[in-house]
Amino acid sequence: MSSLPFPVRCLVLALGMCIAALGVALITNAEMGTTPITSLPLVANAIHPLSVGTHTVLFNALLVVLEKLILGPNFSRANLLQLLPVFFFGFFIDVWMYLSAGIHQLPYIERLLILLAGIVTLSFGILLQVACNLIVQPGEGIVLALAFRTHLNFGNLKVMVDAGMVSSAALIGLLCLGHIVGIREGTLLSAILTGFCIRGLGALLHKGFPRLFPARK
Repeated sequence: MSSLPFPVRCLVLALGMCIAALGVALITNAEMGTTPITSLPLVANAIHPLSVGTHTVLFNALLVVLEKLILGPNFSRANLLQLLPVFFFGFFIDVWMYLSAGIHQLPYIERLLILLAGIVTLSFGILLQVACNLIVQPGEGIVLALAFRTHLNFGNLKVMVDAGMVSSAALIGLLCLGHIVGIREGTLLSAILTGFCIRGLGALLHKGFPRLFPARK
């Protein structure tokens, strides 16, 4: 996909963010937990009446600031550009959260199926964003910064960062609200299954569209 014209890649990036935001909304509105990276914006939304999308933008901006502190003089304009698509992602999350708000009224089994569909949807959106090869999202950017500074394995750091986000969200919920917000079985399922879905969908898309979705290790 990196061989496509730049405007087309930008459009696909926007489409990927829109689809990924739909996945986040489906997972969250199923009220069985949320994704690790959305756990902090969700608990912030429970404390302060800004929307989940707005809190997502603010949280991602904080991640970019942390990247600056970690990388120091190695922080570049490319790192700062991570902020540009975040505003669209936050907007898409709010739109889909509004449109799918009635999911929580469904029976448990139906919500579980919607949660699983949300994980697949999120995975496809992530694949589109990665295939564009344009901008890294701050959630991955902070892990890359830590990997650069510590020389530790990216995958291991990703797991630790996600666990830190979930733990922080649980602690903030307990301290500020007296209970945990948005961390349930769905959080664990999304943390475990998203990586498998990305690899599985990536392999399928590579077979059907090898030029658009090159093989990845």
